[in-house]
Amino acid sequence: MIELMNEILNVIGLGFLFGALFVFEPYNTVVEKYFNYKPFNCVLCLSFWCSLILYLIVGFNPVYAIYTAMLAEGTYRKLIS
Repeated sequence: MIELMNEILNVIGLGFLFGALFVFEPYNTVVEKYFNYKPFNCVLCLSFWCSLILYLIVGFNPVYAIYTAMLAEGTYRKLIS
């Protein structure tokens, strides 16, 4: 039970982190100059692929990457409105 709660908190934290990353101005300037293509300029894509790789390395369920990406997209939309 503790492991499940730890995984849920990590998914939520990583989703909030990716959502806030796209509001962070230095990240946007670097993306506009050097990496202006997918998955770097899309919140959903970047958060899905990066969290999928991270979850596979750490040993979490890879399906959690979908939840992280949806949470990051929702956080980003809430932050810009």
